[in-house]
Amino acid sequence: MSQKQSNVLDKFRETLDYELANVEMDFTDSLEALMQRRGVNKSELARRIDTSPAYITKILRGSSNFTLETMVKLVRALDGELHLRACAKEDDARWFHAIKSRPAPASPENLRRNITHRTQYRISGTSEKDNELAATA
Repeated sequence: MSQKQSNVLDKFRETLDYELANVEMDFTDSLEALMQRRGVNKSELARRIDTSPAYITKILRGSSNFTLETMVKLVRALDGELHLRACAKEDDARWFHAIKSRPAPASPENLRRNITHRTQYRISGTSEKDNELAATA
């Protein structure tokens, strides 16, 4: 890539359009993953939120300017939660889900296995104490 092309790309990365496209792609990627996890296709998701399968396709393609309300409806229809976070640019935050064991009610079956739940953590370029405070159960 030439220096000129690199400069143009760097300038584009600073635009609102670029940032919005990234947020939209993050959401649609996670929505598709949740659909797959729940075994729900586009038609079924459309039925659950009382819309057309074509609209779901538009959303997943990124060719629809959807609202926060639509995002919440879609995620709730898949028995999920929408998580939005804001952080300082210099934090270079990364999100991941961890599986953490916790005690289960006493029963013969549960004594042989652990019950798990997901916990979300934020890793950033800040101090160790900030990282500890960022963990949410």
